[in-house]
Parts: sequence; C-alpha cells; structure tokens
Amino acid sequence: MIRVRNIRSVFYATAILFAIAVLVLRGAFLWIEYRTALTRAEADTQDLSLLMEEYTKRTLETNDLLLEEIISYVHSKGGIDALGEAQETRNFLSDLIRRSTASYIFLLVDRDGQLVTSSAPQVEGSISFADRTWFKAHRAGAEKFVGGAIIGRINRELLYTYSRRISDANGEFEGVAHIGLRPDFLENFSRADADTENVTLGIWGRDGRVIARTSLTQEQIDAGVGHTALFNEQETRETGTYYEKDSVDGITRIISFRRLERWPVTVTASIPKAIALASWTKGLYWSVAIAAFIVIAFGGVTWFGITLTREMEQTQKQLQTVNGELAQAVTDKVMLLQEIHHRVKNNLAVTSSLLQMQARRFSDESVKAAFQETQDRLQSVGLIHDLLYRKETGDTINLQDYLMRLIDEISATYGATARHIAVDLQAEPILIDLGRAVPLALAVTEAITNAFKHAFDPGQGGRIQVIAQRSGSQIEICVKDNGKGCSDASENNGSLGMKLIRAFAMQLNGTFTIENADGTIVRLAFPA
Repeated sequence: MIRVRNIRSVFYATAILFAIAVLVLRGAFLWIEYRTALTRAEADTQDLSLLMEEYTKRTLETNDLLLEEIISYVHSKGGIDALGEAQETRNFLSDLIRRSTASYIFLLVDRDGQLVTSSAPQVEGSISFADRTWFKAHRAGAEKFVGGAIIGRINRELLYTYSRRISDANGEFEGVAHIGLRPDFLENFSRADADTENVTLGIWGRDGRVIARTSLTQEQIDAGVGHTALFNEQETRETGTYYEKDSVDGITRIISFRRLERWPVTVTASIPKAIALASWTKGLYWSVAIAAFIVIAFGGVTWFGITLTREMEQTQKQLQTVNGELAQAVTDKVMLLQEIHHRVKNNLAVTSSLLQMQARRFSDESVKAAFQETQDRLQSVGLIHDLLYRKETGDTINLQDYLMRLIDEISATYGATARHIAVDLQAEPILIDLGRAVPLALAVTEAITNAFKHAFDPGQGGRIQVIAQRSGSQIEICVKDNGKGCSDASENNGSLGMKLIRAFAMQLNGTFTIENADGTIVRLAFPA
C-alpha cells in the first residue's frame, strides 16, 4: 500500500525532475543553436577572408604593374635626376591614376627622400619623405614595401601605401616610386550576401602593424596586433579562425585570417561575436520566459496535487485494493517493456525469417537466391548489431576478439564443419573504434561469405584464412581461400558482393583488391 506521504514525495520529486528536464532539454537546444550560430559566423568570415586574400593579391599585383610602368618611364627619361619638365611626368602619373580604381596618388621621390613630382596638382615648397618607414626600407635595400597606414603629407588624409625601389644602371639607389591607396578601397570590397555593415576587413604586416582596415580612423593608425593571438598562438598557421578582443576597438570578434604567400601581409575578416549571436540571444530571452512559465504552471499543478493528497489520508484504507491492482499493473507494464525491448533487438532476425518464408513461395531459383542473399546480409547486420552494441568496452573494440566471434557465427551459418571447410584467424589485438567496425565487419562478412559460396565445389572441402594486421600507418584485412579461384578477377569486380566490399572500403577511406593466387585473395586496407 502506498502511503499518502510517499505520494506527496512523488509529487515533489516529479516537480523537481520535470523542472530539471525542461531546463536541461532547453539548455541542450540552446547550446546547439549557440554552436550553430558561431559555426555559421565562422564560415562567413572564412569565406570573406578567402575573398579578401584574392582581392588583396589582385590589388597589390595591379599596383606592382603600375609601379613597374612608372619605373620604366623614369629609366626611359634617364633616371630620377633627368626627368626634366615636371608637368610632363605629372601628366603621365595622372593618366595612370585614371587607369586604377584603387590608387589615389603616385609619388616619385629622389635618393634623399625629397619629392620630385606627384600625380597631385603642383605642390608649393619642398616635401621630404626621408623619415618615412617605406623610404628607409628602400634605402636599406628593400625592392618592394607594403607600407602601413599613414597620414599623407600632401593631402593630409589617411592613406594605405605600396612602393618600389628605383635603381640606376649600376644598381645603386636612385629613388622610390610610391602609391597611396584610397582610404575607402577596402569599403569597395563586398560580397552580395555578406552583412558588410558588421564585417571588419583588415590587412596587417607580418610584424603586426596595420596596413589597411575598414573604418580605420587617424587615431587608430598606431594600433597594431603584434601582441595578439594572430601573431602568437596562430603565428605558425597559414589560415585559421579564432576569437579575440579587437585591439583597435575593444570588441570581441570572430576573426578568420589568411597569410599571403607572395606578399608579407596577413588579411583578416571579422564579425563581432555579439552580432553573430544576436538572433540566439533573442531566442534565449524567449526560452527563459517560456521555461519559467512552464515551471511555474507545473509547480501550481503539483501544489494542487499535494493538497489533494491531504484529503486522501482519510480514505487510505479504501484504496488498498486499488493500490494492489495498480501495483500489479505496474509490474505487468515493466514486464511488457522488457518484452518489447527484447523484440526490438530481434527485429532483424524476424525480418530474416519472414524473407525465408516468402522465398518458399517462389519456384524460380534465381528469385530464391536473391531472397537468400538478402537474408544472409540481414543476418550479418543482425550479428554486427549484437556484437557491437552488446559489448561493454567503451567506444573501441579488440579486432582480434571481434573477428573471432564474427567468423564463428558465419562458419555456423554456412555449415563449415559439415562441408569440411576450415576457417583460420590470424589477427593482432588491434583496437578499432565502433564507427569503423560496422563497415569493416560487413566487408569481411561479404568476403568470407563469397568464399563459402563460390570457392569450393560440393564435397570439395578446403581452407579459408582471415588475416588482420597493422602495416605501418594502415590496417590490412586479408581473406584467402585455397579454392578454385576466380576465372577472371575483373568479372568478379562487377558482382554485387564485390561492389559492396568496395563501397565499405570507400567508407573506411581505404582500398580494396582481389586477385588469384592458389585460390582467391581479397585484401582490404584502410588508415589505422
């Protein structure tokens, strides 16, 4: 007889478990949605970083060609010192500007860092660039230099720079050809399906200095990323994605990067983590509200039930018979659940038996053979299910023990003893994960079954050998028989059994071969 106080305890426990179940289930779904949102954002930044890489390479290559043309022009005029009429050179540079969508200004600087001419209108007074990092790099011997963001000395605006050294006929330093890129050349880069308003694109030197960045202000020019994960934990990687607080604006971002091979720069595409999780955050608020409502509502129902139990104390004796019947019903339900569980595990065996019964209705031998083959494979799948999911060894199995049980079952199925067919196993104790055990067992089953069916004539007898060993970084399974062999291995390759083995080999990322050598040898190799 169930005491009323026990029923009350059940109400309490049910309420607590229900609340926990609601919270755990919704929490699990929220976690999945959280990871999905982040994964989608990571994929977007990775796609954008790849496009950024191509865009940056194209921009640098284009400007490299333009600078090459300027250098050729300078050489054709006899060098920096012999340019002559400045207006002619300025017209030449202005014409190049019109041919470039990203270039903003061209400069020619002599060996002392003094401005010779530019594509801008005539500038009064002399301007020196001798203190610029790019000029010092070229004077020190650098042929090409991708400069960081600077404030231009001619137009006093933010510029992104690229320059090349000009050498005379003797290879001596003669000056620099310099390009200033428009501040908005990164803003012009976009993708139709990208939320460009929330995406930040950047180009960084290998030392972490900022070369170009969307929405960069003059105050942020000196904000580098040399001390961040991009140039510390991620430094040895060519491409990747990581999470970090932006050193420029202090916002935590999902950042994908790619390092260019030809140019000493790294490109990045990033999305604020809060933006990537905006939809998820909104769903979180709704989930909390709904979960709270459900818990409160169920708590009210539970309290009402507990109140009713107080009245039940007066009629406890009248419920003794009912409680006995309920106890019996619970026992019956437990037994029924156990029976259902047993039947579920034997579904494949029942299906196999039904196929066998169905096959008896046909007189056509080919139809019966097809039924038999299907029945064999179902029995094999049933055996695999039993072997895999009844084990209690975690997520790996010992291949040696596994194949031993598998061979025993197949040998019994095909009457190996009565047919005088011996099946030997030579297997190393190799551990293999359950995910790969299923296709491996199906492939081995198919190979051994084919040997039983086709290798030996009636009454002939023979030997089947199964070898499992580790060979370097691969695991090799070999099924040999000393039967009559295949008349043509290529023909056998077209059979359904061989197609199945080949499919399982592909699933294992391995290879499959069949050959004649005093019988038939089926060999399956896959990564360890």
